Amino acid sequence: MRMLEQGDLLLAGGLFLILLISSGADNRADCRHYFNSTTANKSGTFNSTSWPGLYPLNSNCRYYFVGLHSERVELNITDFQLQGVYPQCQFDYLDIYADLSSLDPEAQISSPLLGRFCGDRMDILPSRIISTTNVILISFHSDGHRSARGFYGSYRFIDASIYEIGTKSPDHYCQFTIQSTYERRGQIVSPTYPGVYPDNLNCSYGLHGVAGERIQIVFNDFSLFHGGDYCPYDSLTVYDGGTRHAPVLGKFCGEHGPVTFFSSGAHLFIEFVTRAGRIGDASNQYDSSVDYKFNRRGFNVSFTFRHDLVTIDNHPESQNIHHIRGTACDMRIISNSSRNGTIKSPGYPRDFPVNITCIYYIDGLYSQERLEKVKVKFTDFSIPGSMPECNYGYVAIDEEGRPDARVFKERYCGPYLPPDTSSKNSRLVLIFNTDNAREGRGFSALYEFIPDYGIPGENVEEGQCTYLYASKSDKSGTFNSPHHPLRYPDNTRCRYIFRPEPGERILISFYTFFLGTKDTACENNDYLEIFHSGPTAGDRYSIKHCGRQFPGPILADRQIEIKFISRRNSKNSTGFEARFEFVHPDSLHTNCGGKILSPGTGGIIVSPGFPDKYNSRTFCRWTIKASSPFNDLLVYFYVFHTEGTVSSDDTTTSNYGCQNAVLRLYRGNPRYPTMYVEAPEEKCGQLNGEPFLSNNDTFELEFLTSSRALGAKGFKITWTEVHKEGVSCEYFRCSKSEYCIHSELACNRVPNCGRGDNSDEEEGCPTPFPKRGESASGPSVSKFDILHIAIGASISSFFCIVLVICGLYHRRRLSPEQIHRRRRPLPPEQDTVEVRYVAADSSCNTTDRLLQLDHVGLSENGKTTVSSPVTPNQTKKSLPDSTRTTPSDTPPPFILKGQTTAEENAEGEGIKTIDTANHHPHTPRIQKVSIV
Repeated sequence: MRMLEQGDLLLAGGLFLILLISSGADNRADCRHYFNSTTANKSGTFNSTSWPGLYPLNSNCRYYFVGLHSERVELNITDFQLQGVYPQCQFDYLDIYADLSSLDPEAQISSPLLGRFCGDRMDILPSRIISTTNVILISFHSDGHRSARGFYGSYRFIDASIYEIGTKSPDHYCQFTIQSTYERRGQIVSPTYPGVYPDNLNCSYGLHGVAGERIQIVFNDFSLFHGGDYCPYDSLTVYDGGTRHAPVLGKFCGEHGPVTFFSSGAHLFIEFVTRAGRIGDASNQYDSSVDYKFNRRGFNVSFTFRHDLVTIDNHPESQNIHHIRGTACDMRIISNSSRNGTIKSPGYPRDFPVNITCIYYIDGLYSQERLEKVKVKFTDFSIPGSMPECNYGYVAIDEEGRPDARVFKERYCGPYLPPDTSSKNSRLVLIFNTDNAREGRGFSALYEFIPDYGIPGENVEEGQCTYLYASKSDKSGTFNSPHHPLRYPDNTRCRYIFRPEPGERILISFYTFFLGTKDTACENNDYLEIFHSGPTAGDRYSIKHCGRQFPGPILADRQIEIKFISRRNSKNSTGFEARFEFVHPDSLHTNCGGKILSPGTGGIIVSPGFPDKYNSRTFCRWTIKASSPFNDLLVYFYVFHTEGTVSSDDTTTSNYGCQNAVLRLYRGNPRYPTMYVEAPEEKCGQLNGEPFLSNNDTFELEFLTSSRALGAKGFKITWTEVHKEGVSCEYFRCSKSEYCIHSELACNRVPNCGRGDNSDEEEGCPTPFPKRGESASGPSVSKFDILHIAIGASISSFFCIVLVICGLYHRRRLSPEQIHRRRRPLPPEQDTVEVRYVAADSSCNTTDRLLQLDHVGLSENGKTTVSSPVTPNQTKKSLPDSTRTTPSDTPPPFILKGQTTAEENAEGEGIKTIDTANHHPHTPRIQKVSIV
């Protein structure tokens, strides 16, 4: 990147001024502040306007910090309060640019944004900001609604020479070559140390000595984001050679204290890689999206080229053992074709030498294809002394692989064998110290490299990918495919076993899922097989998932097992990650579901809170039982809108499936069951009018949402009992599906005959149910109908205006006594009148008309019921029980003939209720006013 000369400032400032003036059409208050480095001024403070008072509304302010060519800019914000919620920041916000190549407006557009910040949480701000060049720009925006205290911070200009070591590559600002002929010792720091390092870095440092030299590395300070085992996000990798193709000495992330280790030759290669989109604590959805709450100050590493570290010939027992110090004591063991071997103390079985310290580095494979852990088992042990002091010599083991003699959990001495130990990652370090020791036999130990799958959990079969998650050990946690988020290896079989305690349930939900690009039958693909326990005790079935189709959330009250199978076609598939929770039923939303015994007709099932959003961690189960064991049950989706989708048009680029909400349909076993239990169908997303028929007299529906579910409208489902007893149908026979349903279900404005069969709502019904493609309120209106409606509405408006004028004129001619008399209650025959305009169907040879309808008829609760007008070809007897229309996304009421539901009384659109005080029922009178 090009550093700025001071002479660039005037030109750049002018360009910014032109840009700001040209964009000032939004009438915001623009302000600019410049902080330039001079000999006398290397530090200071900055703040928002009026701080600590409220900053002004509708403002756009920019703060320019420009150092000399040989300087960097360091910022530290110590007070911060802006309106808005991080990370959306939809109101006021602070944008920070710390990676600008120049002050040109184009540079601001093309440079990455360090972050956009708002709210009042200091932990979301970078603890310290250091620029990658000599420029930092802060842009502050406020809207016109509310204000806050603003921000306050300090700045200083620092020497940039510490960030350049050796020879810099002309193509990249953080790639360096360091040669011992020019620099025998020095420090390597991350590009913005100790400030927060940027995203998407790929920096490298090649250290090259001469023949006979070895390189010593010391971690003075180390703080990288720890994304999990094997550092899948940010990492510092040290290679024992001159390129990234050399063997890996170690891959580091997280926090490390002082660490020292040596190369086995004259070259080392260090690679620093960072990523964006870091994931934090998955249990806290808010904090998991806050990137800067994690410490990311980078690293400070010292290097020294040394002549006093010489390589001894390879160990005679194995070609993969290298002695790396002149005493032939320090040793590095690298995994290759030999999967096990023996290590011994110097001179074993004779007395070991005193006043020495030997470090044994045992490194398993760490590659895309294979990960290994190290296991050590002592076969002989004799070091004078007693634990825990071990004042006369000891053996210490560091399971985390830190090559520092001062870092270990416990020291061992005496006559007893230390316990078998396995490394946490790919390296195990064993330290043998004989300072002040008396002579002794020493030790002999077996080492073994065992496969490591990078899966959290209890590995119950050593060397095998089998993991147990028991409630007694952990109440919650995560599990994943091998090496996730890296590509999982081919030809791998893994088992995950979840064991709840009595009275508990296990809730599993998937966060990521990518097992290839094909989703067909999973027979020739990598797949995940989930073994479920059915609704009935003893039932067991399995469902395979492959491709990018997310499995739905899982809830079980007894042990459950998941299998993962990979073949030779994994390619770049990253596998899956999921979360498990052992929960008590009281922590779930279960106030829904139940058993339904059919009286032979049908009913309605709705999701909790429908049509409002359902909650996360919701579990409902409905069991519908037919009135006869010979009958079936038909389920029909009226409204269905949940999270997820059951299909995808492009399975190569997008995930789909029922990740956070799933409705499982258990149709029941066939009447002549085989030895298996049929797996349910999983539904989610938006479905319209799908029918499902049971296999016997029972239908079960199970609705489950994960802990990450955001909620949606839910569903409204109708069910119908289909009668099959006997040959003849004593009720209503559907014309197409030939289902036999109860007669009370005919003409109830619900299609109870299944897909494409509306015969139950058409044959003999006064108002046929809308066909597919029509709205629930009737057929679509033609252009001719619209013209009729417009003409009729105009004429109606004209008559209304005339009537109003006449009424006002007539009112003026009345005396006060007449007016008082007119205010008395109307007699029954002068009841309220409703005037409606009705447009005739274009296919009928009738005239558009105004219908005048008296409000008539008392209901049982003392309210007057107003029904829709009767058309000329209808009689009062042929009127339907309910003529209200329903919105397109809400089903009509499920009622039996001659009944009115409570839902209709409360929500009806075609049926209205009015106060009936001093009113009496009488016969409706319809007056027709023809319109020409």
